[in-house]
Amino acid sequence: MAAVRRELTEHGPPRSPDGAPDFANVGIADWASAFGDATVATAMLDRLLHRATVVGIDGPSCRLRHHQNHAETLRQGVNARVSWT
Repeated sequence: MAAVRRELTEHGPPRSPDGAPDFANVGIADWASAFGDATVATAMLDRLLHRATVVGIDGPSCRLRHHQNHAETLRQGVNARVSWT
């Protein structure tokens, strides 16, 4: 475990703009390439998934759907105010 901790400290997982680890869009099969080390990725997944139930979700996330709906509402509002003459 100390070796895994040291490896994460030295190389670290992918980071989001706010500095938090970002695994949201990385599939389990791609963790080895995300970490650059298959052994570390396997050890982490082994500990994380030991008693977990993995649920695969296809399609856009709730956050993305909300964003798309909001953007469409804004577009409709802007288009309604623009007069095309």
